[in-house]
Amino acid sequence: MERRTDIPELLAPAGSREAFEAAVAAGADAVYLSGTRFGARAYATNFDDDALREVISDAHGRGIRVYVTANTLLSDDEIPDVGDYLLYLYRIGTDAILVQDQGVLRIARIMLPDLLLHASTQMTIHSTEGLRYAARKGISRIVLARELTLDEVREITRQADALGVGIEVFAHGALCMGYSGQCLLSSVIGGRSGNRGSCAQPCRRLYQPVIGNIDPYGRPVIRKGVNTEPRYLLSPRDLAICTRLPEVITAGVAALKIEGRMKSPAYVATVVSLYRKALDQIASGTFVPDEEALCNSAFVFSRGFTEGHLFGAKGTALVSEDRPDSRGVRFGTVTWYDRNKGEAVIGDLSKPYPERGDGVVFYKDGEDDVGCDVHAPVRIREGTLRLKTPVPVKTGMDVAINKRRAVEEDAAGTIASYNRGGGRKVEIELSISMEGDHLRLDGYVSAPWGGGITISARSSSPMVPAETRPVTEETIIDLMTRTGETGFTITIHSILYPGGLFLPIRVLTELRRDLISAAEAALRAGPPRELEAAEERWRDCLRSMKDERRSERVDTPILAIYASSMDEVAGALDGGATRIYYEPAHPIASCEKRTVFSKERWQETVLHDLSSIISLCNEHGATCFWKFPEITRKRFLDYALPILGEASARGLRGVMVGGVGMAEAIREIVPDIEIAGSSGLNLMNRQAIEEMKPDHQSLSLSHEISYREVQRLGISGGEVIELFVQGSVPAMITEHCPAQGRFPCPGGGDVRLSALADHTGRLFPVRVDAECRTIISNAVETCLIDHLHLILDAGVAILGIEVRGRTKTYARIVCRAYHEALAAGAEELKALKEEIRMVAWGGITTGQFLQRGDQ
Repeated sequence: MERRTDIPELLAPAGSREAFEAAVAAGADAVYLSGTRFGARAYATNFDDDALREVISDAHGRGIRVYVTANTLLSDDEIPDVGDYLLYLYRIGTDAILVQDQGVLRIARIMLPDLLLHASTQMTIHSTEGLRYAARKGISRIVLARELTLDEVREITRQADALGVGIEVFAHGALCMGYSGQCLLSSVIGGRSGNRGSCAQPCRRLYQPVIGNIDPYGRPVIRKGVNTEPRYLLSPRDLAICTRLPEVITAGVAALKIEGRMKSPAYVATVVSLYRKALDQIASGTFVPDEEALCNSAFVFSRGFTEGHLFGAKGTALVSEDRPDSRGVRFGTVTWYDRNKGEAVIGDLSKPYPERGDGVVFYKDGEDDVGCDVHAPVRIREGTLRLKTPVPVKTGMDVAINKRRAVEEDAAGTIASYNRGGGRKVEIELSISMEGDHLRLDGYVSAPWGGGITISARSSSPMVPAETRPVTEETIIDLMTRTGETGFTITIHSILYPGGLFLPIRVLTELRRDLISAAEAALRAGPPRELEAAEERWRDCLRSMKDERRSERVDTPILAIYASSMDEVAGALDGGATRIYYEPAHPIASCEKRTVFSKERWQETVLHDLSSIISLCNEHGATCFWKFPEITRKRFLDYALPILGEASARGLRGVMVGGVGMAEAIREIVPDIEIAGSSGLNLMNRQAIEEMKPDHQSLSLSHEISYREVQRLGISGGEVIELFVQGSVPAMITEHCPAQGRFPCPGGGDVRLSALADHTGRLFPVRVDAECRTIISNAVETCLIDHLHLILDAGVAILGIEVRGRTKTYARIVCRAYHEALAAGAEELKALKEEIRMVAWGGITTGQFLQRGDQ
């Protein structure tokens, strides 16, 4: 294997001070962490402001970069606080800030133009269009969506290099089932928003497939006699690509990210060490995939490993349906229990076997786990081994090592080495010369934030002519390069020393210490920052935000319908819809069950659909928009963009998009077409709206926004803002198909996988888009029909209603109800709401629109 110089940055998580020290000692090049505010891991220990200052200074002193997350969505009244926070992060030397919210991006770019910004994976960038958007916005690095394949990463990286943008990919750790930034499942179920850093991980729960027909309103009629026991259908395995690193490096990525801000220091030490060793071996041309080392990382935490979407994992190679938690490494199954000796007899053995001091766990579906420690050496006889257990265990239970003493000891040793200078070494390039009678050292240190720092030191005493034993050049070089446990290495660049002079060894040693102290102090001081200019720009921003905006009431709102079939469109128009967002579901990709359309047939069919809908809209005085999927990867764009001009010529009013960069891509083809921004843009504050307005004629607010937050936006001045008012909120978008070929495809047929039932019996609707991507929606419908007066008073111009996956009858009833509600009195509204309740999926809710005290 050839040596490589293009080794990417190894980026490690630090959810606590202890985890930070573990990451540094294990060899990370950079760490990412969060303060106590605005980070997407609210339940990690995190760092208060003083701790942030200290940890950044300590990291810089070791030559390590620190990236701080400010990657949650913010309401309008939080923007001043986040601005103050960004200014503080700038002041204390943060190397880069990770952002999701377009409003945070806007004020960071205005206020701190020289601070590096990284697009969090929460921004859901998954295409070259998103890349170009990020480059235009001054983003220096993109953390790509974890759903991309290596070929897609390679193509994005190729274009990113030309734009000066670095690409970061996840290499190890927990995966999200849904696209990050687009997952609202935790939010709609329990009000804990992943976009606000408090995901409750409902994907890790048991779900039961619901198979059957649908009733006249699109609700499931469960088919009898189908065996669909609950499984962990949405719980992905943990990502691990260390054995495939050469291929990933060839793709040209700038950084490899290890997930784990909620994990232990031992986890961080073990996993970072694993990847550090592999990267160093690749650099030296000695890399050999180390399955044993990967297995060792499973002892500190693992749900079972997957190579993820990056290498095409799907089905059970991606998801572990039997357990949602860490299970260690399985080594056997209980064949019987010896009650006389209190021992489990374990067969079906596989390596690695347990060792003295390890911890093991016995587990089986429907049974409580039993854990115990191994107190004696393990002996294998006739293919079985025995372990004493604190309580009897049942035949058939699997047994796994969930604590490996040797691994924990190695991790503890790694962490302890932090205080001895463990981890990546900072190199000082040194020139040695004479300054008069004194020995002078001039060094150069590469700064972790870029560029270099020059340092110098001079001997405290002059050198004098030697009487007997002069200091030789070799002695000076030897003493100057003895850096020991300092965290530095010294390379002598040049030495100009006449020889024949004497200086005590203690003075030479002191000189080296002075140089290293100067290097550490210069690094700890952090990068130079233009604080006065930044503070003035922030004051200007604050002044502009304080300009009072008053909402302008909308008396005649647009009734906008999200539809995916001609029947849904016809029902909605019959009910009074005035705008149609049509997202054709004709398949261009399939996980096996659906018949895929050829490119030509798909384009022909979609153009025919759009023409028919445009004609219907014209008859009803409505307009037609082509709704692009929230996730628009290259294949869809290759199908859709070539026919966009023809669709526009046939009367298409506009296109709705949910990904950054898509508006610009569409305008390159049809410059004058109207662009609507969907809720996928995650707009919750005024600054985010301002950031998106230039490229979109209308904008949809986040599904997670409340009435009070809408009210604070001050919507006025001809702004066309949409709010979702009715239907099942699309809560998760995933590349994984929960049917997995075992159940009828959710994408079609009279009998289908129509929902997933949780442990409470709630049914979450399941449908698929054109690329066979699964969309899971809320189990209860949002219904704001009796709050329209608040919505219109707040300046909202478009009322969004979801009917995708439902029926013509449902679409007609719901649209007619909202159409009549605009002129209805209190009693009529009550009756209309009851009419909707009767056809709703799972009942109705106001969701997060009405928070406590808002009624």
